Amino acid sequence: MAQRRDPDPEPDGLEPDGPTSSTPWPFIGAVLVIVVLALVLVVTQFLSPEGETLDDNERITRTTSDYVKAVNADDEDVLVILRCGELRRGEGPLAGVDSDIELQRTDNIVIDGDKATVDVTTVIDGESTTEMWNLTLADDVWRVCTA
Repeated sequence: MAQRRDPDPEPDGLEPDGPTSSTPWPFIGAVLVIVVLALVLVVTQFLSPEGETLDDNERITRTTSDYVKAVNADDEDVLVILRCGELRRGEGPLAGVDSDIELQRTDNIVIDGDKATVDVTTVIDGESTTEMWNLTLADDVWRVCTA
């Protein structure tokens, strides 16, 4: 008696009709990753400080810090932005200093309208010095000036 033979199986053990069962785990995993990323973004927005909420004292402190960094780097492009129009290259605070300058602190910020003064303490060649700097608010940027 002749036996009935099954047709040749598909290569690699695949069924000709495709998989018979499916699992939802890849889809669920992708949804969970998206939900976690969305939650991280929302929490970050609530906890991160807004850049536009700096008060004038913080902006003046940043200006002095950026000014010292620009002098150290001899970055004339930044110094042009941070200086008042009357200050030219080689003028103003820290002019002529050839060694690295360390900004220690800014104190006693006094603001009077669009003018301000700040005591800036720097260390140059191991010697600490405090000078009063004058700043003026122009185009929404505090700039280092002579008076």
